[in-house]
Amino acid sequence: MTTLLLECSFLIPTHRDSNLSDGKEHDPWLWDWFEDEIHDRFGGLTCAPGAYRGSYTDPDTHQRVSDESVKFTVAVAESRVDELRSFLSGACLLFLQKCVYLSVAGHVEFVGPAHHDPS
Repeated sequence: MTTLLLECSFLIPTHRDSNLSDGKEHDPWLWDWFEDEIHDRFGGLTCAPGAYRGSYTDPDTHQRVSDESVKFTVAVAESRVDELRSFLSGACLLFLQKCVYLSVAGHVEFVGPAHHDPS
């Protein structure tokens, strides 16, 4: 029997959040650790080529913030999506981000360091 997997993609900014930290690029070891952890936990990953440019309104400062991100895609069983959310929540702390953009089978959410499901 085949297990149905959901396509989950997420964006990790290439720089630390300048409102939380110094805005500098992440250390290479952090990227290596992150990719190893995703692979070990979920059995694989795809890293899209190049950087994704975008902008958003910072919820605290209400200012427009432009950034570049790396896009990752993993296939996750529906029963493990919360595990991915939890992992990305921890990654927010390590990458010094207020949140991470996550798309689960086309449904978008923003995962922050204290993410929880209110339902």
